[in-house]
Amino acid sequence: MIAAETSILRDLAGPGAANGRRNALALAANLVLVALIALVDYETGYDVRLATLYLFPIGLSAWRLGAAAGMFMAIVSTMAWLFSFASQHPYTSDTFFYWEGVSKAVTFLFVVWLVARLRGALAQADQRFVTVLEGLAAAVFVEDPRGGDVLFANPRFRQKFGEARPAVLPPALRDDFAGEMHDAEARRWYLVRSRPLRWIDGRRVALRLLSDITEEKRVRELMDRHRDALHRGARLVALGEFASAIAHEINQPLAAIATYNHTCLRLLESGRGDDPELREAMQKCRAQAQRAGAIIHRLREFLRQRAPERARQDLNGAAREVLQAVEPEAEQAGVELRLEPAAALPQVPMDPLLIEQVLFNLVRNAIEAVQDLPPASRRITVATSAGHDGAVRLSVTDLGPGAAAGVRERLFEPFVTDKPGGLGLGLSICRSIVESHGGRIAYEPWEGGTRFSFHLPGAPA
Repeated sequence: MIAAETSILRDLAGPGAANGRRNALALAANLVLVALIALVDYETGYDVRLATLYLFPIGLSAWRLGAAAGMFMAIVSTMAWLFSFASQHPYTSDTFFYWEGVSKAVTFLFVVWLVARLRGALAQADQRFVTVLEGLAAAVFVEDPRGGDVLFANPRFRQKFGEARPAVLPPALRDDFAGEMHDAEARRWYLVRSRPLRWIDGRRVALRLLSDITEEKRVRELMDRHRDALHRGARLVALGEFASAIAHEINQPLAAIATYNHTCLRLLESGRGDDPELREAMQKCRAQAQRAGAIIHRLREFLRQRAPERARQDLNGAAREVLQAVEPEAEQAGVELRLEPAAALPQVPMDPLLIEQVLFNLVRNAIEAVQDLPPASRRITVATSAGHDGAVRLSVTDLGPGAAAGVRERLFEPFVTDKPGGLGLGLSICRSIVESHGGRIAYEPWEGGTRFSFHLPGAPA
């Protein structure tokens, strides 16, 4: 079936017994048509002039059987015309009659030449088309969607799949399908593209192209693995930074635990074991121990490459939790903490522990910045506000001197700090956490002091 359809594409007049019989029948039919035209023309007289009809058998012969058959039919048609009117032409001289015969013969031969040129151009176009298809590295075939018959296939297709429809394709496949398919048995991947077209006999068929993309997929997988390895390497580097900073991060809840524990011991030593203040201190001590454990848990989650556990949270509530946690440190440094929460602040998707760690760092930095100032200037204000499209903003403002001029532009980069003995990792981690939430963090001078602020986007609509 495939070879027969391919031969039609190559040459309609190709060799073969069946094809020879069809050509002979076509030639005989054209001769009969010439005879009928001549007979009708003779019976109707020269007044009707049916000689133009000879162009049909001439053109059909030249198109179906070739230029030689067309020339033969042109000569036969000219002779038929001459014999039809040799005895009754209206010209006063036979010279004019034969001159008209010569002009008709020339016209007929010119039509044969035009048809032959057109047939040759189409044959070359078909040949180029078949040559391109046979030279493609992809497997190409034409399928009848109704019965699944393969009507045409290029050599690459026959080399890979033989004469049958590929088993990798499902029985029902759309004419306009495009996608990847896996041949589990051969362990190969194919990019399949299809487009509908009309076949030479008029029926609707599907042209399918199968490109072997196994190696490309392997390369992509290797690139993905390499990229993952780079990410893991980057995470290991970040882990070194995070491990250096985690001691600083966890020091705050441990310091709070020590402070509350000292208070408890003091109350017990004074014989006030049933004092409500003791119970409150123990509860705070437990809360800080749980917070320290949560920090360690988030570090493990970070190492396991899990995404932040985001849920819609109230930023005002997170700010209150942080200020309550740092209150002992602030009292010890003589720093006043103020909270200015916005009313009806929309909830935003965030990991509360990570965002609280950002606020912990910012507030603790502010405490360190103002603890050596006069008592009236030891004041830190934490404020929240609503932005556009459900976004929220939190700012930490203090009256400290701020960052040195040489480090302001690089303040959020790793290992950049102007603190004596500082690692320069806290603000870098803050930026990473805020940006992982789709937000941004900023630093700016503010009314004789400094302000750190970060924005968090609202939930998508």
